[in-house]
Amino acid sequence: MKLKSVAFLSVLILTTSVAQANASTSIQWNSQTNITGTVTIPANTVVTVAPNTRIKVGAGAKVVVLGQLLAPKGLTLSGSNWQGLIVNGSAALTNFVEKGARESFYVATGGTLDINGGDISGVVGASRVDGTFTAKNLRYVKGSGNGITSSKDSGSVSIDGGTFSGPARGAGDFFSFSAGQLLKITDSSITKVHCAFHITGIQNMEIDGVDIENTAYGFMMYGSSDTGARTITNTTITNNDYGFDEGSGYTKNGLITISNSYIKNNKTNLGLFTKKVTISSPANKPLQTSPKS
Repeated sequence: MKLKSVAFLSVLILTTSVAQANASTSIQWNSQTNITGTVTIPANTVVTVAPNTRIKVGAGAKVVVLGQLLAPKGLTLSGSNWQGLIVNGSAALTNFVEKGARESFYVATGGTLDINGGDISGVVGASRVDGTFTAKNLRYVKGSGNGITSSKDSGSVSIDGGTFSGPARGAGDFFSFSAGQLLKITDSSITKVHCAFHITGIQNMEIDGVDIENTAYGFMMYGSSDTGARTITNTTITNNDYGFDEGSGYTKNGLITISNSYIKNNKTNLGLFTKKVTISSPANKPLQTSPKS
């Protein structure tokens, strides 16, 4: 009898609806899982997603993670006009595909979201990070609004190997930070947006090996902390209206170092006003030689 009971429970876990999921401390989602309304993964609850799971999400639905969401071998969430993924606990998603959300994700203060291989598209509003967001090999096509934003000092974004774009040159900013602990973007590209980076507040920033083109502004650097470190290295900013702009001498920037980078062939390459930007490159020829050449 015990063996039969365990076998029956296993089937129940694999086919359980999301509405029933809250009753268990360890459950599994698969392609038969139904997401409608507000789906909450409670604290102390772990949801593990079956390999290559594809879930249709109903309009207006949202997934709130207070516990853990684990998708080690592929997860697709797709729908139309659903609210997105809200992470207060933690989520680790591999080969993550998300389509049609109003807001791709919100990582709350204290929450962590990690995406290892991802494709996000059909997003209406900005994704927000007040906790910790890390990603590798992420393709993110935003809508007419902003892409990824942070408004609290606790916000931390680290992305390697990203491809970021919008619908058209001048349509919304991609990385828009009014506050944040860390913004680290490496080996990535950004195109067809208003500002690749719109910064009015950041403590630590590391931009390395990033290609920025076909935007209104590569950098709108209008404010950063006096503490921390901010560097731009091995980066190409070309074919934009403005390359790197500080706005005016009233801008409150901390020290920023640009090195071994190519900021040329923009309508205006540099707008430097605060005397906080240091530029250096090999052979004392700042910004003349592309790091790709």
